[in-house]
Amino acid sequence: MSGSAPPPPSGDEARWRADARPGGGARPGRGWRRAGWVAVVVLVLVGVVVLATRPWAVDATPVPTATVVVATPSATDDASPDAPTPGPTSTAVSPPGADARFDATTAASLLVTRADLEQALPAAAAGVGRGLEPGTSTWGLPEGAVVEPPECLPAVTVVTSPPVHHDAQSWGNDEMTFEQDVVVLPDAAAASDAFRALVTTVDACARYTRVVPGAAGTTWTAEPALEGQGVFPAIVQDVTAVTEGVAVPQVTGHVLVGNAVVTWTASAPTAADAQAAHAVLGSSAELSAVVESRALAAVRALT
Repeated sequence: MSGSAPPPPSGDEARWRADARPGGGARPGRGWRRAGWVAVVVLVLVGVVVLATRPWAVDATPVPTATVVVATPSATDDASPDAPTPGPTSTAVSPPGADARFDATTAASLLVTRADLEQALPAAAAGVGRGLEPGTSTWGLPEGAVVEPPECLPAVTVVTSPPVHHDAQSWGNDEMTFEQDVVVLPDAAAASDAFRALVTTVDACARYTRVVPGAAGTTWTAEPALEGQGVFPAIVQDVTAVTEGVAVPQVTGHVLVGNAVVTWTASAPTAADAQAAHAVLGSSAELSAVVESRALAAVRALT
């Protein structure tokens, strides 16, 4: 211990002393290495985070795809706001027997039978008898007769010129009579034209007269015609016929069946007015149904 120098510190002690210097005076080489390791760790962590988040990548989460429906342009797409919107279209359906073709041998099948009337008309239930026999009358007005006004002629004769074929009949009793005419035209188109002209005439002729030289004339006063509700094109109307001052309520109708036009008139000679006549004859729909039922059977018999 005399003035000799102390022994040099061992290696571990020297390192401890160096680390324990005030101010943390670690040797520059060791501190740099430690800072480098820290930096490496930080860089690795940042890299892991970057790889995990991948900000440069497109989000892989599926995105619902919107379905775009392209509407087919309609006829109204380019129309002006004030243009009417077209309604639903429908396909025209031809009535049964629209192309039916009757002739002299088959036209009589369009005439109703005794049984038809007795089953349908209240006043015919007790029985009816034959008045006019089929095949015994001619088409048109009596010789020398005219219709006033002249434009109302089809309301009496159905057509204005002789048809290809004509037939007629009647049934009756004390309370009612049922008359029927059939005119046959060359084809369905001609009959359709004739029926159209007949409807126009009936609509325009609320009152017309058949004038017969040397005999009593008849004046008809008609109510507006109504369109039939059956399977064939048809019209029906209430009419009052006055002959020699005697008024008789009637119901008359016209039906287009192929190349034929069927006309019928039901009369109630003892009825005071149209209401009383319908109580005896049945409703307009019931009367028209009798004629159309027979017409439908006639059409089916042609096939």
